[in-house]
Amino acid sequence: MMIMIKKNIFLWVFLGLLLGTYTVFSQPLREADYSFQHCQYEKALDNYKKGIKKISKNQIEVKRVTFQIAECYRIMGDLKRAEQQYLRLEKRNYQKDNPMILFHLASIYNLRGEYDMALKYYTDYQKRVPDDSRIAKRLEGCEKAKMWTENPTRYEVENFKKLNTKQDEWAPRWGNPEKQNQIIFTSNREGSKGKGTDQWTGGAFSDIYQINKPKSKNTDWPGEWSPVLPLDEDDVLNTAVNEGEASANQKGGVVYFTKCPQDKKKVMGCYIYSANKRGKSFGEPEKLELGNDSLYNFVHPFISPNELVLYFASNMPGGYGGYDLYKATRAKKSGKFSNVENLGPKINTAGQEVFPSLRNDTMLYFSSDGHVGMGGLDLFVSVARNGSFQEPENLMVPINSCWDDLGIIFDENDAIDPLSKSTYMAKGFFSSNRPGGKGGDDIYYFVLRPLVYTLAGYVKDDATLQYIDGANVEISGSDGSSYKTQTDVKGYYFFDKTKILPNVTYTMKVTKSKYWEDRGNTATQTTVGLSENTDLKQDFKLTPIPKEPIILPEILYDLAKWDLKPQFEDSLLYLYHVMIKNPTLVVELRSHTDYRDNDENNEVLSQKRAQTAVDFLVNRKGIDPERIVPKGYGEYRPRKFEHDFTYTYKGTTVTFPKGTELTESYITSLSSKGEQEAANALNRRTEFIVLRTDFVPKSDTIGKAQTVSRPIAVIQQRSLPITLDGKTVKGNCQANSKSLEFEIAPGTGVIHINYTTATQFLKDMIITVNDFENKEKAILPEDGSIIENSILYLNELRVGDDYSENVKVVVKKNLKSPITIGERYIREEWGSYTIDETKKILIFDK
Repeated sequence: MMIMIKKNIFLWVFLGLLLGTYTVFSQPLREADYSFQHCQYEKALDNYKKGIKKISKNQIEVKRVTFQIAECYRIMGDLKRAEQQYLRLEKRNYQKDNPMILFHLASIYNLRGEYDMALKYYTDYQKRVPDDSRIAKRLEGCEKAKMWTENPTRYEVENFKKLNTKQDEWAPRWGNPEKQNQIIFTSNREGSKGKGTDQWTGGAFSDIYQINKPKSKNTDWPGEWSPVLPLDEDDVLNTAVNEGEASANQKGGVVYFTKCPQDKKKVMGCYIYSANKRGKSFGEPEKLELGNDSLYNFVHPFISPNELVLYFASNMPGGYGGYDLYKATRAKKSGKFSNVENLGPKINTAGQEVFPSLRNDTMLYFSSDGHVGMGGLDLFVSVARNGSFQEPENLMVPINSCWDDLGIIFDENDAIDPLSKSTYMAKGFFSSNRPGGKGGDDIYYFVLRPLVYTLAGYVKDDATLQYIDGANVEISGSDGSSYKTQTDVKGYYFFDKTKILPNVTYTMKVTKSKYWEDRGNTATQTTVGLSENTDLKQDFKLTPIPKEPIILPEILYDLAKWDLKPQFEDSLLYLYHVMIKNPTLVVELRSHTDYRDNDENNEVLSQKRAQTAVDFLVNRKGIDPERIVPKGYGEYRPRKFEHDFTYTYKGTTVTFPKGTELTESYITSLSSKGEQEAANALNRRTEFIVLRTDFVPKSDTIGKAQTVSRPIAVIQQRSLPITLDGKTVKGNCQANSKSLEFEIAPGTGVIHINYTTATQFLKDMIITVNDFENKEKAILPEDGSIIENSILYLNELRVGDDYSENVKVVVKKNLKSPITIGERYIREEWGSYTIDETKKILIFDK
C-alpha cells in the first residue's frame, strides 16, 4: 500500500545517516545499506540476510544488521517477522543503545489491539526517551481504544467485496463528486501496468481504477456497480510506476493524483500531477510545483469543490512530524498553485497526517497516527470555524480499528434504509488493512442508520379505568415543534417517526371536556441520549370533574354579615388554583345558610356572601368574571351525605349516617342543642360546581394577580373544640377540604391516615396516585389497593383555623380515627397547646 511506503520517511533518513558510522564488513552489507537508503527494502532485506552470516563474531554489527532486518520487515508490512527480530534484540539488551526497538514493539502490539503489551513497551520507552512528544498520546490512545472497542458507535461497516481482490485496494474517491456515481481508487491488483516487484514494498506496482454505478431500479445501498476498469483506456495515467490516491474535480473533468517516477541514475520521490479528461482517456499529466520536490514527497492530493484549494500531505521540512497536511491555493482554476501553507498544530503532530478529504467544504477528514487513536492510522474529522480547522475528533470504532484506516468519502445521495424505512443518516466508503478482508488493504462501506422514534399510549378515565375516545393529545418539542392528535375509540394515540426526532424533549398535555386539566394529564418524554430505535410509551389517566358540588374549606362570617375576613381568604385560594390550572372551566360559586331567619333574608345574605367571594377572586386574583357565577341558595339546598360523616363542632361530635339530609325537620329532631348547632354549621357552607369546560381564555384572562404571601401555617383562631375518649384527644379537621375526625398521637411528629380513608379519598378523587411519593408504585396493579405505609401528600390540612400545605402523611391500617396527627407535629407547626378538659377545648399558647 502506498501509504505504508512513506509513513516513516523522517525516521529512515535519520537511520540512513547512522549507517555511515558503522564499519562495513562485506559487499552484501554495503549493498544492503545502499538499498535501504534508497528505499529498496526488498533488495536490502535479501542482502542483510546474506551479510549477517559473515559477521557473527562482531556482535555490535550483528545487532545493527538485525535491527535493519527488523526495519525492512516492518516497513514492508511483515509485522510478525519484524516483532521476532525486535524481541531478539531486546533479549540482547539492544534497547540500551537504540530504544526505538521498544517504540516499534509497542506500535506492533498497538496495531494488533494488544493494548496491555503496548502500554508496557510505550512506558518503558518513555522512561528512556522522555522528550518524545508522541508517547503521551500513544499511552492515552491505548486506554481510550479499550473503551471505544467496548462502546462502539452506531456506524455499521462491511467489506465492499465486489471491488476488492487478494491484493490491495485503497483510497476511494469520487470520480465525479457532483453526481457521486463513480468511485476511483488505487490498487496493485493483477493487471496493473508496472512489471516486476516494487523494491519499496516487495509487492506489485499500483494503478488508478474506476467502478461505476449504473442507473438501476435497485434502491438498495450500496447497490449495483459495474465491473472494475482502469481509470483511462489509453494508459496515460497508469504507467509502469506507482500511481494512486486520485482526486477529481466536481464534474470529473480534471483528476489530481500521486505518481512516483523512477530513475536508475538518481533517487526520485513521489509528486502530485493533474490531467484533463479527453473523451474516455486523459491528456498528458502535468506535475504540480509545490516545493523542493527533488528531496521530498508530495502525495495524497484532494481538490476543493471550487478547485482553488489543493490539500495534500508532504514530508517537506518545517513541519511538525513525519508527514504533515498542507494546502496550496490559486486565484482561478486555470492558475498555478502557490501559497503552500501547513495546516498547523491542531491538525499536524509529531506523527503522520495523511489522506486529506473534504465534506461539504467545512469538514476535513484525514488519517493520523499522531493524535490519540487506536494504534495505526485512524480517521479523524476537523470542522472549520471562522476559517480555521478545530481540534480533530477520532471517528472511533467501528470506522477505526487498531490497524490502518484511511481515505474516507461520504455518499450524499439519499437512500432508504430497509430496516427503518427512513433515509440513512450517513453512508460512504473508506479503506483499511484490518483483519478479515479479502486482501491486504480493502475498501469498506459504512452506513449510519437513522434513529427512529415513535410516541404512543392510551388515555383512560382514572375513576372508571375506561378508555377515553376523542381526548386531545398535544406535544411540544424543545426544537420548537408542536403536534396534536386525538385518541381513537380504544383511547389510543400515536405520533410517528416524522414527529418524534432525535435529541428532542417533548412536553405532553392531554385534555378532554369534563376532565381536570391539572391532574395526571401532563408528562415529559425525551429522545435525548437514546442510541437505539425506540417506541416511547406514555399512558394517561384523566380525572373526571365531579358532578357534585365541591365544598371549599370553611369560610365564617359575622352574624348577618357578608364581609370576607382576611383569615378566610385562603379558603378561596383552592378554587383559584383550580381555575388557573384548568383555564377552560366556568364555575358557579355557591353560598348557603342554615334555616334560621326567614327565607328571603337567607337568600339575600347568601347571595351577598357568594358575590363577596367572587369579587375577591375577580378583583384581587384576576379571574375572568365570565368564568365564575355567584349564586346564593339560602337554606334551600341543605347538605346531604353520600357516606357516614362524623363532625365535631364546639366540643360536640356528631355522626351523620349515609343518606342524611340536613333539613330543618331533621335538625330540630336531633336530641341536643350541640348536635343541632353542628348540623347548622355544616349547612353554612361555600362550594363550587363546574358549569362548563368550554371557556375560551382571552389573552388577559388571568390578570396580573396580586401577590399574596402565605406562610405554610396560617394561625388565626387559637382554640379548638375537642372530645376526650379516655386520654385520647379527638377533634375535627379538613383534609383537602374533606371534613374528618382526627385524634392526637402523643410523642410523635408523624401524621397517619387510615387505610380505609385513603382508599375512599382515591375513589372520590380527593387524592390521586400523583399525590403519592412513589406515584403508581404505591398502588398494587392487580387490585388497585394502596400499599400500607405508602407516603402521600395532602394539598392542605386545616385544624380549626390552623392551616398547613403539602402535608406528608403515612397510610396505616386499623387506625381508630380517619387521621392521627402527631403531638410533636402540632407543636412544631402551630405552637404549644394545653387541653381544658372541663370546657373540652384545645387552647394554643399565645
